[in-house]
Amino acid sequence: MTSHSQRVRCVSPRCPFRVGGCMSAAGDSVSLTSSRSRSLQCIRRWSLALCVGGVGLLSAGVFAPAQAATLEGQRFDDTLVLADRTLRLNGLGLRGVAWVKAFVAGLYLSAPTRDTAQALAMPGPKRIRLQVMLDAPSKELTRSLLKRVHKHEPAEVQQRLESRLTTLATHLDGVGDLKVGDTLDLDYVPGRGVLLQHNDRPVGTAIPGEDLYRAVMKIFVGDNPVDARMKQGMMRGGV
Repeated sequence: MTSHSQRVRCVSPRCPFRVGGCMSAAGDSVSLTSSRSRSLQCIRRWSLALCVGGVGLLSAGVFAPAQAATLEGQRFDDTLVLADRTLRLNGLGLRGVAWVKAFVAGLYLSAPTRDTAQALAMPGPKRIRLQVMLDAPSKELTRSLLKRVHKHEPAEVQQRLESRLTTLATHLDGVGDLKVGDTLDLDYVPGRGVLLQHNDRPVGTAIPGEDLYRAVMKIFVGDNPVDARMKQGMMRGGV
């Protein structure tokens, strides 16, 4: 562990949160003098967050020959059933900042594709599964999700989504503290809407609208993804 007298330089071009002395400007340093726990809290928060301009890391996946795919030790079934439809794992991507790994994300679609527009427009159910690799409050994920939607969606789209996005944010906040090994599923089911599950347990109620799910999905695999390398892994086109 770094001694208290040392100073650690911020690796991300912009830390998404000014927490515990973490500075926002590139090249600013983070002092460990105040407390070790505060610095670790800062690292956990800006690692998990879907931040603007964060540094992403993608490790090559080791894919099992039959029933599962694995990335960074996180195992994903290659198929699953959602709303009576069999979905296939389209790809896996790692989200991390610097040396800290936050989660692995898997995208499940009814048919594999490498085309982003096709994935966004594909009819039928969809799932984005996050397998958490560090402890952090779910509110940090919520905050970053909202920032990304507000940054990249046109004003008229934001207005249309506003109340439903607030409901989704409330559901995410309600998850509480995320722990290593937890899973979060963001699902779209036609006729019901957007559903959230934490460790296979429903959180809140269904939120209507495929447009809401599309806005969330674009954070991961849209034209302005939070992490280009994570998108590349998720858009592998089948495993």
